[in-house]
Amino acid sequence: MAKFKFQLESVEKVRLQKEQKMLEILSDSQRDYLSKIQAKRDLLSMKQRAFESKNELVSRDASINEIRLSEDYIFGLNAQIIKADQAIIRARRFLDQAMRNYISSRKERIMIDRLKEKALEEFRLEQSRLEQRKLDDLITMRARLNHGPIDSEEEFA
Repeated sequence: MAKFKFQLESVEKVRLQKEQKMLEILSDSQRDYLSKIQAKRDLLSMKQRAFESKNELVSRDASINEIRLSEDYIFGLNAQIIKADQAIIRARRFLDQAMRNYISSRKERIMIDRLKEKALEEFRLEQSRLEQRKLDDLITMRARLNHGPIDSEEEFA
């Protein structure tokens, strides 16, 4: 029996590699996005601790310089939080783009898989036809050997 050979095997291999690459890019984008969110959470907790520290300074009548320094630190944290928000938005855009690219490459690979399945089904159908034809020929030959020539052949001879 003949062996199945898919004509678009090299295309299938390239599409599979592309899908793997897009999946890696997607996972990197997700990791980056989550790290940006965690960085913002860290900044927010630092800001909360700074507020508590400032309130403690105010309650114990610390010098104005210490309070002012604490306020400047909080102001700096606010600026960092704004930058962290912008970084999260950028990371989310990259994540969305990576997801679209991955889905696109996955659809392309699935399309090739469907073509391969169809070709395999056609191959199997053709193989079964060939096998049936061989069996029919074999049965005809046995019938001729066992029963002699067929009547219609005798008329032409």
